[in-house]
Amino acid sequence: MAENKQSHTWIFDLRENTLTKDVKDDYTATVRTLHSMSVEDIARAIVAERTEYRLDTIMNIANLIDEKIRDFICQGNTVVTGTALYSPTISGVFSANGTFDPAKHALGVNISPAKDLRSELETVTPEFSGYVKDLGGARIGQVKDTITGKTDGTLSPGGIVEVTGKKIKSLNADGTAPGKVVLVNTETQAETDITSLAINDPGRLMFAIPATLPEGTYQLRVETYYSASNKMLTAVRTIDYGLPLHVGTASTGGQTGTGGEDTGSDGSFG
Repeated sequence: MAENKQSHTWIFDLRENTLTKDVKDDYTATVRTLHSMSVEDIARAIVAERTEYRLDTIMNIANLIDEKIRDFICQGNTVVTGTALYSPTISGVFSANGTFDPAKHALGVNISPAKDLRSELETVTPEFSGYVKDLGGARIGQVKDTITGKTDGTLSPGGIVEVTGKKIKSLNADGTAPGKVVLVNTETQAETDITSLAINDPGRLMFAIPATLPEGTYQLRVETYYSASNKMLTAVRTIDYGLPLHVGTASTGGQTGTGGEDTGSDGSFG
């Protein structure tokens, strides 16, 4: 691998560690990411640095490599690149007969940084933003496709989605409903607003995926001023689901969701 002496900085915020509620001064770091980079972005960056390579050639090769990685994984192989280690997994609890039940089990892939990437991380300097996020206990716990019953992140176009969690009722600053619920395309960052909620409760949301929503990977985001007290929040709370959602073809991940994160301040009230 070519030697890379360039230094980098990761700006991070702190958020309450909900696993240690009895410890007051206990937080975890959340990195402020800059952009969602695609294969085309990578290819353009290479072309800008190495003008002897054509953009379409790099993209074709990159897509062929991705295709072969997926093929090898589906065959049951572990794949190691300079960036990541891919390992096939099956989640869920089995009985002694070993019967696979799609309602209880899910195929997935564990992805961890490879040696070269771990080495590159030595060039990164973490820098605290000075901002501490107040979670207020709000979180998205699970997203379920009610058509298939799956909670592995795969969603059916035009289907009904059930979202469960805590303090997720979506309200505007004046208390009207719904507030802002969006699906953000992770590649283009285009936002699709969910304008109608069949259920909008503190622990449960239910809405339809637009039938015209392009196939792709999305992030679910809920913005709300809802508070469990009798007062509205003084600033909007933004709650992101921590796992990607795949509309259309099946996800290559497949792990059951365990929670999201609150990425905004909730003001003065919990």
